[in-house]
Amino acid sequence: MQVKPSPGLSGIVKHFLILENDSSLMLRIFSDGNTGMVFNGGDSLYRHECNAPSHEALPQSFIYGQLDIFQNVIASGKIKLLIAVLHPYGASALLRIPAFQLKNQIIDTITFPFLRTETVLDQLDNAPHMLDKIRIIENALLSALRQPVTSNVLATNAVHLIDQCHGGITVTHLASALNVHDRQLQRAFEEHIGITPKRYSGIARIQYFLKLLRNRSLETTLTDVLYESGFYDPAHLNRELKNLSGLTPGQYMNGGNLLAANLIRLP
Repeated sequence: MQVKPSPGLSGIVKHFLILENDSSLMLRIFSDGNTGMVFNGGDSLYRHECNAPSHEALPQSFIYGQLDIFQNVIASGKIKLLIAVLHPYGASALLRIPAFQLKNQIIDTITFPFLRTETVLDQLDNAPHMLDKIRIIENALLSALRQPVTSNVLATNAVHLIDQCHGGITVTHLASALNVHDRQLQRAFEEHIGITPKRYSGIARIQYFLKLLRNRSLETTLTDVLYESGFYDPAHLNRELKNLSGLTPGQYMNGGNLLAANLIRLP
C-alpha cells in the first residue's frame, strides 16, 4: 500500500510504503534508484551478505542510501514495515551528508539526534493505525527540515530528465541538455545522488522494463516489453537485470512473490 506524503514533504518523500506479512521470509531487495527511511514495527530483520558466515541484525529504524548491489533480508517473523521512500537525493539532503558516503549503507536513525527517532519510535508503538504512524513520521521529518537542507538543482533536474526518458539517454546527451560538462554532472551525482548518472540511467531503464512487465496484457509478449523499454538484445537485458537484482525476468514475476517493485520473496 502506498500513501502520498503531505505537500510540505513532497520535495524529499516520494511516498510512504506499508508492507505487512504474517510469516518469516527471505527477501531480495535491489535498487529502484531511490533512497529511504524504514521503521520496523514487526519482528527482527537481518541482512544476509552473500558468502557471509552470519547474519547482521538491522536496527529498528534505519536510513539507506543508494543500493548499487542487491541484498537479502531475512524477516524472522511478522513483517510490519513503514517505509518513507525518499527521492534519489532525499537521504543525502535530509542527513546533510555527501551521497557517496551513504552508498550501500544502512544507518541507524538514532545516529542523527535531530530526527528524534527515539521519541518517534515510542509514538509509533502507541499509534493505533498506519495512517496515524505516517503522520507521526511526517511531523518528525517536517521538524528536521526546518533547518536548511542542502539541495542541488543540477542533480535534481538531471534525475527528472532521466526519469522522463525512462533511462534512455546517454550521459553526453544529458549533459548537453542541461548545458553542463560531463565532469560537472558526474560531480553533482557523486555529491547528491551517490551513484554515477550512467548507473542511475541503467537502473531507471530496468525499473521501466519491470513496470511494463508487471502491467502487460495477456497479448503483450516479453519481447514487446523488451523493445518498448529500450532493450534490443534479450541477452543484454538479462545481464543488466541479473547484475541489478540477481534475478531473471521469469524469477521476478514468479508466483506472486512481489511485495514491492524492488522487494521480492525468495523461495
